[in-house]
Amino acid sequence: MGGSRLIHTIFGLLMCFVINLASAQDVLPITESAVIAFQEGNIDQAKDRIHFALASETEKNHPYTWCVKGFVYKEIYKNNAQGNSKSPNREIAIEAIMKSMNLDTDQDYFELNDKALRFLATSIYNDVVLSTRSLTEYTLEEPEQFYKRYKEIMRFLDPNADFKQQDLELYRVLAEAHHRIYLKDPEKNSIYFDRCASYYEQALKVSPEDTLSNYNLAILHYNKGVYKIKKIDHSTEIFELITIQDECIELFKQSLPFMLKAHELDPYRIEPLKGLRAIYKSLSEEEEEEKYRALLEKYIQEGIIKTQEGK
Repeated sequence: MGGSRLIHTIFGLLMCFVINLASAQDVLPITESAVIAFQEGNIDQAKDRIHFALASETEKNHPYTWCVKGFVYKEIYKNNAQGNSKSPNREIAIEAIMKSMNLDTDQDYFELNDKALRFLATSIYNDVVLSTRSLTEYTLEEPEQFYKRYKEIMRFLDPNADFKQQDLELYRVLAEAHHRIYLKDPEKNSIYFDRCASYYEQALKVSPEDTLSNYNLAILHYNKGVYKIKKIDHSTEIFELITIQDECIELFKQSLPFMLKAHELDPYRIEPLKGLRAIYKSLSEEEEEEKYRALLEKYIQEGIIKTQEGK
């Protein structure tokens, strides 16, 4: 969201405070004083006053009082802790706004609460994205924890919310993040290979027809086989060699159905065609290798082949 658009949105929400203030003046005087402090930019004072309001028997169960608390803590989060994924102020704001919406049976403050809660949910989703980009072995649980909370909030707003596309994207990104850790030291980090494969498998449960997940899962298994072969040298004993050969054949066989599916889903894509040639060659299935070599040449000659760059 651009800066000017964000300012416009915030201004619009503040105007909602002014509109609602007129109806709150007689019955919610302490909440009214918190709103005035908020509008004057005195957030600390607004925070103190809204806590006084919530201690008042006449104001503590009013949806507007909880709405104001939500906005006060949202502003504290924005001003002092935005970018801090573990800021307690964000969660306090979320709980207050949810409380307001539960109390607001007439939906007098629905638009105000809805916009604020969606803003906070979006900030959590941004933390999902950021945490996957900087994933380490010490922060493995963070992306899914953030994503779970994001989904809880969005389902609160819309019980029928559909997360299929976001689920798919998250599993793919988590697979890639675990793959990066695995590649740093394939021998030491073999557990991350399994986790990477597991996330691609979860992605395929969400969307079995996802070409990218099928292809990447195929490449994951195939490359592990290639890595094992490259580790063979003159010091490798014969019995170890036989074991490695069997393991590689199994990995190539595991790769094959996913590569075939990727090709089926996108027949003119060059990567799955090359992948199938490589797998069949590694399995010593010369007839199948030749089949996909010829198909690849045919598509290139006809100008219908697609590359990653050409989409």
